Order: sequence, then structure tokens, then C-alpha cells
Amino acid sequence: MGTRSRLGCFTCRRRKKKCDEVKPICTACLRNSLGCVWPDLCPPERVNAVGSRQQTYNGQPASESTPWALVSANAHHDLSRGPVPYALAGVTLPGCVSSGIETWALLDHYLKDTANRLACLQDNQNPFLYTILPVALQDELLMNSILALSGVHMMQRLPQLTPKMHCLTWGSYTRALKQLRVALSAAFHETSDIDAVWRALLVVLIFYLLEATRGNDPDAMQRHLEGAHHLMACVIKSSASSTQPGLVFLTTELYVYNAALASFTTNRLPTATPILFSQALGVDIEDGLGVMCGCAHDLFGFIPQVSALLWDLSSHATPLKSQLDNLFARYRGLRVQIEDWKPRSNNSSMVLSAELYRKSLLLLLDSRFTNSDSGSIIDQAFQSLEKLLLHLLPSSPFGTTMTWPLFAFGIHARSLEQRGLIRSYLKISIEIFGMGVMSTALSQLEEMWLAEPEDSVVDMLFLNQRKLKLPLIC
Repeated sequence: MGTRSRLGCFTCRRRKKKCDEVKPICTACLRNSLGCVWPDLCPPERVNAVGSRQQTYNGQPASESTPWALVSANAHHDLSRGPVPYALAGVTLPGCVSSGIETWALLDHYLKDTANRLACLQDNQNPFLYTILPVALQDELLMNSILALSGVHMMQRLPQLTPKMHCLTWGSYTRALKQLRVALSAAFHETSDIDAVWRALLVVLIFYLLEATRGNDPDAMQRHLEGAHHLMACVIKSSASSTQPGLVFLTTELYVYNAALASFTTNRLPTATPILFSQALGVDIEDGLGVMCGCAHDLFGFIPQVSALLWDLSSHATPLKSQLDNLFARYRGLRVQIEDWKPRSNNSSMVLSAELYRKSLLLLLDSRFTNSDSGSIIDQAFQSLEKLLLHLLPSSPFGTTMTWPLFAFGIHARSLEQRGLIRSYLKISIEIFGMGVMSTALSQLEEMWLAEPEDSVVDMLFLNQRKLKLPLIC
């Protein structure tokens, strides 16, 4: 009999078993497919188990006066972990999906952790739970993609994950890829079922999220996104109506959100993205807004336009007067629209998150196109950023969408204080959400800050973007 744990989870204490105190799910609970429950009042601590992941970055630590510097490294437990829509004991998995205890552990992790890290809306408002799961329970392709996504997220949380869990995760991923190839071959057939096409598009976007969770393969993210472009074009051209409007709402917003943000750091000119993006907004998604875009889907429509404008500006070393006039006309038109944008929500966190995106877009434009001192523009923007972040803690569910605007601010950061502000927020976000793309964004910023220690890196980014291997930030 093992020694009873005094500091471990409640489950191990109740079973009078030794707990290795790995969070959020200890090894004993994971191995025995048990619910791992931790004391609500346990003191904040960092997980220092052997082999655990700890991101280390050069630079000044967060000041204790910074609100999020006091957020626990285990603050993801403070985010919602229930209720969940299904009792796993009564669930039957579709098709040939494995029903071993490891599968149930992956599904349990998806229900209690992964799903609520992917969306601003939580629990009974989160379509990653209440829209995707009912379909996945009848669809082997979608279920395998969910299991693979959950497993990759669990790897971020638990670096000591057992070989069986690794095998199941990548086995689910491989099966989903094979099944997706079959689905894609049918999707482009004239007699294809429009619901099947939408499900294929959703799975491609889940693969994109999976790679974002890993955070280390921008080429794979790009391939999945290009596939999503083609499938979105397919459903837009179709005259058929889906019988699953909830799935359409979610899938469209996921596409809109990720296609818009990817246009900023992709190594390819975003020629198709703004067109497809504007057409996608023509899909009636008003009732389904909020999953990722919050109340700011109009602002996301501007991101590809701003990206295209900055790309065009960087492509002209010595632009002709007519070219310059055209660029500035586009800048003025975009700026007026972004400046005049108004949120359509009473949710204060949603409005503040949208305002952060608006400020980041204005900074990207003004720092490149105004004749006044860019340093003063950047300083004023960071003053606004600091005020916004006082009310948008990393532990907020809206933190899942903060990486892109913080990256946009980060490439402008000149002083140690400005860079420290971005660094401290992202480091806490990495611990809370367990998303590899957040680590990738911070690592990329650290590299650029090191290369340009005294100046803004924005010039280096846009003048040399075609030479850089930049990640897709979402």
C-alpha cells in the first residue's frame, strides 16, 4: 500500500494512495481514469516535477505591482472546468474509435480543460462543447480529431504523459487524416452533402488548432489553412443549406478568426484571404458570434486589409509618387473605419478585448504611415495597452485571443518596460492556457528584440518578412 498523500489531490487522499502532485491531472488519476480534484485553497505554486516544462526567457521579471504577476501558475484551475454536457459513463463512441481508459482520459480532458481554453465563451455557451460533441458522437472523423487535439493539449500540460497516451493521440491524428482525405475527395464532388463539407472544413480547422496548440510547425498550420480556404470557397459557392446551423456558425467564425490573423505573419502574400474573408462574412453568422471574434467580427475584417497594405508598403523600396499616394489613400480610408468602429455588446470583457484589437491595428498603421515621431505614437499606444490589461487579466477566458494583438504590440516595443509588459503577460498566459502558439509568439519576439535591442523591430519584420520563417499567430 502506498503512503497516504498529505499534499496531493483529494482523489489520492481519499484512496489513501501516494500522489506525485503533477497538475492538472496526477499520474495515478490519469492511469486509473479518475477525476483528479485539487484543494480549492492550495497555495499558489509552480509545478516543479521532474521533466516538467518551464519556459525561461531573458529579461526583467514582471513587477509585483503588475496585477497578473500575482496570478498563480496553476490559475487554469480558476478558469471554468464544468459543468460538462455528458456523463462519460453513458457515452458510446462512434465507429471504430477505441474505448480504452486512455480514450476516456482524453475525452475527459477535452471536456474539462481543452474546450474551455479554445473559446471566449465557456461551458453551456461554448460550442466546442455543446455544438461539436453531439456531432462528434455520431461522426468518427470528428471524434478522432477531437481526441488528437485533446491529447496534444494534454502533452503541453503534462510533459510526462505516458507512452500509451502519446500513441493514442497520434494514432487518433493519423486515423483522422486518413478519414479526412476520403471526406475531402467527396467534398468537391457535385453531389456532395453540404453538411459533410462543413464537417470536413471544421475538422481542417481543428487540425489548425492542434498545430497551434503544439506551436512548432507553421508549415503544417499553413497547409491546413490553405485547405480551409478551398473548402470555404466550396461552401460559399454552394446553393444548398446546411441542416446544422450551429455547426455553420462555429465553423465560419473559426475560419474568419484564424484566416484573418494568419494573414499578418504568413510568408505568402494574402491575395485570396481578404476576398474569401469578406465572402465568409456574408454567411449569416450574426447569431453565432462570440466564440472567438467576440463582438468584433467587423474589426477582424480589417486585419487582412491592414496586412495587405503593410505588405505592399514593404515591397516598394522607393515607391513612385502615384504608388505612394495610393498607399496613403488606403491607409486613411482604413484608419477612419477602424477609428469609427463601435462594439455591439454589453459584455465589458468582450468590449475591452475588441478594443485591444482596435488599438493594435491603429498602432500598426500609424507607426508606418504618420509623419510624426513614431516613438511618441508607440509610447502613447503602450500607455493605453497598460490600462487595458489592468482589466483583462490572463486568467480571463478572453486571454485565449490575446496573443495576436500582444504580438502586434510586441514588435513595436522599444523600451525594456514595454517589452517586459508583453513578456510578463504572455508568460503567465502560457502557464494558464497551455497553448504552444503563445510560447512561439514570445520566443519569436525575444529573438527579434535580441536582434534589434535598441529599436522597434517593426521595420525589420516588414522589410524582411519574406526572408523570415515566421509563425502563424492566433
